[in-house]
Amino acid sequence: MDLGNSSPQDFDRTNVYESSFEGDPRAYMSVIDHLDELRSRIIKVLIYVTVSFLVSLFFTKQVLKLLEAPAGNITFQSLSIEEPLFVFFKVAFYLAIIIIAPLILGEIYFFVKPGLTAHERKMVLPLLVGSPLLFYAGVVFAYTCLLPAMLHFFLNFGQGICPVNQRLDFYISLVTSILLYMGLCFQLPIVLFMLSLAKIVNSTMLIKVWRYAVFGATVVSAIITPDPTAFSMLIVLAALVSLYFFSILLIKLFGN
Repeated sequence: MDLGNSSPQDFDRTNVYESSFEGDPRAYMSVIDHLDELRSRIIKVLIYVTVSFLVSLFFTKQVLKLLEAPAGNITFQSLSIEEPLFVFFKVAFYLAIIIIAPLILGEIYFFVKPGLTAHERKMVLPLLVGSPLLFYAGVVFAYTCLLPAMLHFFLNFGQGICPVNQRLDFYISLVTSILLYMGLCFQLPIVLFMLSLAKIVNSTMLIKVWRYAVFGATVVSAIITPDPTAFSMLIVLAALVSLYFFSILLIKLFGN
């Protein structure tokens, strides 16, 4: 940097930026070195996935029973001989990814960490810790609160019309989609908190636009709940609105 043509503000900003990488030799690695590290990180992730998948195979039948439990006395069927095997391995893969998600996030973080400033590292840490926890909380909420209400409607509606013999693949796809959507919806506090750390939003701004937030939550709730009743939608809406105001409290205490 040419100090003769630079202002004191530029000099101070450069010192702060460079000091954030001080002591970390990986911040000055060549492109080839970065590619080698990327390859090693990808290999580690593949090893995590493989080991987690093999371990998940021992628990997949129990997980399948848990996923089928909210459906009550529905008789599941398959339309081809390979469908149960396909569903089994699909659930095992989903389970493996959920188990190792924190490790994958950790590998991503340690790869990009040398290129982050101290402030940016501060922004990423809540994502590493809070994101998996909130995702698991969303999955538990969907399983215990949303799925029973939704399936109860479908089962009661079908009574007296025709016997319900549900195809296993369709049912597992529906259930896992609901669990995934709610896990992603529960990322709302993390998203808003990181936006706060980036000084894009603050608690005062979020309080002012709470009506628009409730409207947006209503639209999202209507999209991710497949049954036409308002009850399931209200369950999701209550969760999203609660997460929104929890985010405001979190930002007031720890953010901007």
